[in-house]
Formats: sequence, structure tokens, C-alpha cells
Amino acid sequence: MASARKFRISKTRRIRSYFRRLADGECDDIDRFREHVQDGSTTRKRALEKRAQSLPPEIQELLAEDLWELDRISCLADQLSIVGLYRVAEINTARMLGHGFGKAAMSNASYVDRLEKFLKRKNVVLASVPHFPAINELRLLNNAIKHAGRATKPLSEKYRRWREGEKLKRLDKAYDRLRPKVPVYIFGLAKRLKLRYK
Repeated sequence: MASARKFRISKTRRIRSYFRRLADGECDDIDRFREHVQDGSTTRKRALEKRAQSLPPEIQELLAEDLWELDRISCLADQLSIVGLYRVAEINTARMLGHGFGKAAMSNASYVDRLEKFLKRKNVVLASVPHFPAINELRLLNNAIKHAGRATKPLSEKYRRWREGEKLKRLDKAYDRLRPKVPVYIFGLAKRLKLRYK
């Protein structure tokens, strides 16, 4: 009897770990994307600066536009990384809901209010899942990037580091701060959902 229980616990832990590893692998893909953009930008900046040394000042001003463009590309990569990171949390939440409660439950992952209500019916309080505040900040950042391009009222009300109406700055730092929390959140949610192999 004890070995059967041990096997059951082991299988339960494995499904939770599976979802965590899946999320971590997807986060790694975003990390590689960021590295490629950063490496390309750094290489291009060095080449432009080297080239600028041998040019007259009037032409050097034209190269400033290229440097400005590289900064915009880096900014866009930071925005896409935040959106991609939230995508990892949302899609893996949907996968877990589908695994645990059937395909129809997956649609609840896209709207936090619906997700909270759905989980409450399953005796799970979303706010009690480890790192939920970080995932919620990520969700609000994702929405601000996609719909406003600036810090929104819901984002600034919940998280004081963001000021309503201001440009979203330092998204690279936000990514670095929030990224490690996504797989841990996924594991914690899987644990609260008591997911099992089927």
C-alpha cells in the first residue's frame, strides 16, 4: 500500500514539474531571442562607431539616426519579450486547465476575472498562488504595451513603480525581475489545481 501511494505522489509531482519545465523552456526561448537582439545591436553599434571615426562630422550626424534606430529595435525587443513572457503564463495556465478540467475550461485562462471565478469554484484562490502578484503585473504590462503603449491606470494603481500615462521604461529590467517567477507560478498553480496524470 505504501509503495502505491509513493508511486501516486511521484506521478503527481511529475505532471506539475512537466508544466514547470515546459514554461521554463518557453522562457528560455525568449531569453535567446533577447540575446540575439542584444548581440546584433552591440555588434552594429561598434561597427557604426568605428566607421564614424573616419568620417567628417556632417556624415557622422547621419550615423546618429542608425544608432537611434538600434535603440528603438532594442525597445521593441523588450516589449515583445514582456508580451511573450505573459503568453507563456497564459498558455500554460490554459494547458493546465484543459488537462485538469477539460478543453472547455481552457478559455478561462485569458481573462483574470473569469479565471478567479473558475478557480474559486475549484476551491483555489488565485491570489494565493506563489508569485501571482508578479504574473498579474506581467498581465497588466502586457495589456499596457498592446493597448496603450504607456503605463495604464490599472497598472499604476496596483504597482507603484509604474506611473499612469508615462512611457514604459526599463522593460528590460522588468523582464529580468519577472522572468524567473513564471515557471515557479506555473508549478504553484499546478500544485493548487492538484493536477494528476490521466
